[in-house]
Amino acid sequence: MTALEQPAPRTRGLPLPRLGVSGWVIAGAIIVSAGALAPVVQNSIMTTQGRTIEVLQHEQKALHVEMRQLEAEIARLTSIERVARRAGEIGLVPNAQAIYVTIGETGPEPPKIPAEHLPESLEPGSGLAP
Repeated sequence: MTALEQPAPRTRGLPLPRLGVSGWVIAGAIIVSAGALAPVVQNSIMTTQGRTIEVLQHEQKALHVEMRQLEAEIARLTSIERVARRAGEIGLVPNAQAIYVTIGETGPEPPKIPAEHLPESLEPGSGLAP
């Protein structure tokens, strides 16, 4: 027997599916198409996300502007002059004689704090009791 007449040796393992030449060409075309389409899809997604980010940044700027306007309005409404004028409009006037209230009971006992956590010197008006 010559080499051409001998049967082909058998390989071990799973046989490849028999698609034929046209099947392999179609599979290759699908893979190449998917590879070419991937950057287009990725670019589309990035463009959409970029536009969303721009819209959100614009909304954020608008909210900051509104917040600054509200802060300015709060400052105007809480000014001492406005409060005094409004108090006069509704009939409130400063009292000529101060009223002092004294309480005969002692207050609550101060909390027990370890000496290492106490300040070294107490300054007048610091709000800390000895």
